[in-house]
Amino acid sequence: MVELIAKRLRTLSGKVVAILTHAGGDPDSIGSAYVLSNMLEKLMCAKLLFVIPEGPSTHSAALVERLGLSISEHLDLADAYVVLDCGSPEQLGERARILESRKHILVIDHHSTSMEKFSDRAEVYTSEDYSSVCEIIFDIAEYLGYELSIREAEALFAGIYYDTARFSAADREALRKACILASRGIDPRELLQGLEVKMDVSERIARLKAAARMRIYKAGDWIMAVSRLTSFQSSAARSLVNLGAHVAIVGGESDEGITISFRALKEFIDATGINLGRDIAARIGEEFGGHGGGHASAAKAFCARGRLEEILERCLELIGERLGERPRELPP
Repeated sequence: MVELIAKRLRTLSGKVVAILTHAGGDPDSIGSAYVLSNMLEKLMCAKLLFVIPEGPSTHSAALVERLGLSISEHLDLADAYVVLDCGSPEQLGERARILESRKHILVIDHHSTSMEKFSDRAEVYTSEDYSSVCEIIFDIAEYLGYELSIREAEALFAGIYYDTARFSAADREALRKACILASRGIDPRELLQGLEVKMDVSERIARLKAAARMRIYKAGDWIMAVSRLTSFQSSAARSLVNLGAHVAIVGGESDEGITISFRALKEFIDATGINLGRDIAARIGEEFGGHGGGHASAAKAFCARGRLEEILERCLELIGERLGERPRELPP
């Protein structure tokens, strides 16, 4: 796959190329975009535009500033598009309109859903053997003989670190690459401390509310926590897993629709073979008029119709189908 991507990237020589992340970006998509843009500029003499649909999140903004990335709004100037770390067109927000253009679109990803969601309108390269897109870009750089600068090594290190949940979900290959990147002269402690964003009071309160509203379910030896919040669903789901749940599902309603965030421990994913992005979030999105996807242990779905309780129940049903046992609610 790396050889095929490298071959395709060479065809972008001398062109104006827009690199897009998923909406809001994250360290993996931004780090990989930074290094890829430098490679295309230096090796292929391409002119680069960088786009984060809907603007950077708080975490993303810190990395964008550190890397000195300039965000562009002029997509129409591009001759071709490269989409990174995006499991479905819906994750591009309004920028999904590029899929209607006649320009070449290349998708590089590590989510299983991207092949199905983009395949009819883009050239897709994806593999779940990678836990982050930064690892793919690392391999491409090695294949092309591109020597990473310290800043580029930082960008890839940060992407791998965050997309493996601070290395807790990293496999041997991800850790090998992280060690190589660390040996390039970066200071991991200084880098990561500079990117950590202090949790504000509203997020702390949201996490506590999620715990107070939590319903606990059990299937076999697995514990599932389900809760409701109008915001900070992803943060709350992470906190419920840290409290002791094997799987956490947190949903919330807004004027736009219903958002469901999923988190699970690696031991649950390894033992059951469930992929939250592919098996649960993607199906929930499709069944309720929206979209969904993500990683095996971290995913999100957006639903345009249905009631929140109905959707949460369906999430439990889908997990139960995979486990062969319907989760039962435990008494308070």
